[in-house]
Amino acid sequence: MKNLLNFDILNFKDCEVFYHADLKNFSTFHIGGKAKYLFIVNSLDHLVLVCYICKVHNIKYKVIGYGSNLLFNDNGYNGAIIVNRASKILIRKNSAYVNSGTSLGGLINTLISHSLSGLENLSSIPSTIGGAITNNTGAFGREIKDLVEYVDCIRLSDFKKIRLSNTQCKFAYRNSIFKSGKYLILRVKLNLFKREKTEILADARDFTLKKFSSQPTNEYSAGSVFKRTLYSPARLIDELGLKGKAIGGAMVSNKHAGFIVNFNNARASEVKKLIHLIKREVKSKYNLLLFEEIEFVD
Repeated sequence: MKNLLNFDILNFKDCEVFYHADLKNFSTFHIGGKAKYLFIVNSLDHLVLVCYICKVHNIKYKVIGYGSNLLFNDNGYNGAIIVNRASKILIRKNSAYVNSGTSLGGLINTLISHSLSGLENLSSIPSTIGGAITNNTGAFGREIKDLVEYVDCIRLSDFKKIRLSNTQCKFAYRNSIFKSGKYLILRVKLNLFKREKTEILADARDFTLKKFSSQPTNEYSAGSVFKRTLYSPARLIDELGLKGKAIGGAMVSNKHAGFIVNFNNARASEVKKLIHLIKREVKSKYNLLLFEEIEFVD
């Protein structure tokens, strides 16, 4: 039975509405219960509209991209999950103006076709540009913050459109001002640089091969579980002999100790128990604290 609040009037090509949708289908972990409401939005106007409607009706909501850094609760989400697919790329000289729902892979391919370099180190990361900006995604020693000139966004306290400079975005390791949940990313301007197309493509392929050879890319996961600080969490976990350690359907990857994989219909509770065990063992052996990079969505 549908809820008293009927969102069906929004149900057309730029906004699809689902009730009691399985969240595991919107997470790279393939874990999670059902969302009371789930929206797939294909335009920035509808992205803002759905967020505004949720605020007016006092409905808890969260905007996501590909769910590659998230762990949804087993009990689901008693509110609205808004899947951002508002995709558009505009190239002007050495700059790209990119809507927040644009896939990172699609953007990189477009940049390569224009002989623009800078993002190829992020090849094969399942994310939207909005998610990459929020998490200040990086790989192989480079972070996306180094390419950002500004971010156009909505300040959710008053739904005013504002522009934040690179400095105002408060980028840090796997962090930014957007992690606060107080802003909705609309569009970002990236400054890139020209290179030979063949060179960029070769580097992109090289980064992809390195990722596939060292990480469990053929298994369900949410990427690196813990943040890297002065020490490598994967190295500590490996030294503790925890590769292959499993609780229920969740297991520390045998390929990369920094990943937890869903190898057998894992539940979020099992992932959390495994995280707790790892943190406890690292604290006991090394007197060091690990901090999660993945986000729990309850």
